[in-house]
Amino acid sequence: MKEALAEERFTDAAYEASHLSPGRVAQVLADSARGAAIPALRELREEMAGDVLAHMPTPLVADLLSSLEEEEARHFFRRIPPEYAADVYHAWMASDPAWAETVLAGVEDPARSVIRELGRYPPDTAGAAMVVRHLSIRSGSTVRDTVEAIRSAPVGMERSAYVYVVDEHGRPLGVVSIRQLLTADADEVVDRIMASDLVVVEADDDAVAAARLLRNRGLELLPVVSAESRLLGVITQDDAFDLLREELAQDFVEIAQGSPDESFFTPPIGAVRRRLPWMGANVFLNLGAVFVISSFESTIAQVAILAAFLPMITDMGGNVGIQALSVAIRSIALGEVRIRDFWRAVRKEVAVGLINGAVLGALFGGVALLLEGNPWLGLVAGTALGVNVFVAGVVGGSLPFIIKRFGRDPAMMTGPFLTTVTDITGVTIYLGLSTYFLTRIVA
Repeated sequence: MKEALAEERFTDAAYEASHLSPGRVAQVLADSARGAAIPALRELREEMAGDVLAHMPTPLVADLLSSLEEEEARHFFRRIPPEYAADVYHAWMASDPAWAETVLAGVEDPARSVIRELGRYPPDTAGAAMVVRHLSIRSGSTVRDTVEAIRSAPVGMERSAYVYVVDEHGRPLGVVSIRQLLTADADEVVDRIMASDLVVVEADDDAVAAARLLRNRGLELLPVVSAESRLLGVITQDDAFDLLREELAQDFVEIAQGSPDESFFTPPIGAVRRRLPWMGANVFLNLGAVFVISSFESTIAQVAILAAFLPMITDMGGNVGIQALSVAIRSIALGEVRIRDFWRAVRKEVAVGLINGAVLGALFGGVALLLEGNPWLGLVAGTALGVNVFVAGVVGGSLPFIIKRFGRDPAMMTGPFLTTVTDITGVTIYLGLSTYFLTRIVA
């Protein structure tokens, strides 16, 4: 398929795509040249084209369909399952509401109402992440009625593991599994075999928190209800894991002072507005290291080689700190640890920092001794690097817990602070020890 796309043989590409899953086809098209996606989609079966678009990144789909004529954009948009089309609609509403309404007008009800309903939820809510297609049965129905309802359900819902039992107002009362239905008596009322301790989230709840709840409870589906407790849809395992992966990716973007709101399609001026403030803040934070270095100017003037080892000491501290920081933020993001685990994290990083600091300090001291033939310089450089590695690991591994405790975003704040701490610590210890042992180093 990749070869056919590269050679612009779109009919052949569509034929090869017919032997692949929609997700795999979406990945190939997303990685191909921008001009190849639409011609290839035109050659696919209409149903498959919609499924492929549903698996492609929302900003890319919104951009591709915006480049088409109105009627063709409607043609493709109608083929996308409503819960995914709602994401594209929401993206258009933020950038071009008139185009969003124009394309949506080509979708017939009830799909149009579903898209409009889901599109009103902010992207970070459970309502935006839910799938509206789910199996539910009215309270008082028999097992036979429920099985018949499953058999007559659309193909997209046949693989559902659960059937929700709802009252006359659509409020969920309990859930019954397909396995229970297969083993129960056909005339049994589902209310008697259902599990009534139902775990639900509201549509306005945080999507990532809902994803964690689904994962921690070991559920395959998580029902989403309205403020009136009416069942609106479900969050699937796949969608929950996607949310957790996206949050983790966002955390690492923010560690580097990037912006999770920026994508490939963000205009240059928008990217500058998102990135520049963090870089400007880092300038002022790093002034602390500049002031420390300037206060030891006389020491550096007497032993110029001291300046050559400064970058190694500060960079090593930063690298070790980022390692510990990444592990801590990932563990918090995935729900592996809680704020109460702060001291456990500190104890771990103290142990790791002592070992890493001793080994790396000894290694760097030996390198300094080998390069300069000065044992006192090697001792000072190795000690400074070892202590800085220790401090960086403890700060990087514990600071996210402290920031999270105060209700702030650790991914957004920890990176710049960690860099400043490791720079100032490393420079202060290194140049301080150099000043103290200056006569021996010079001798």
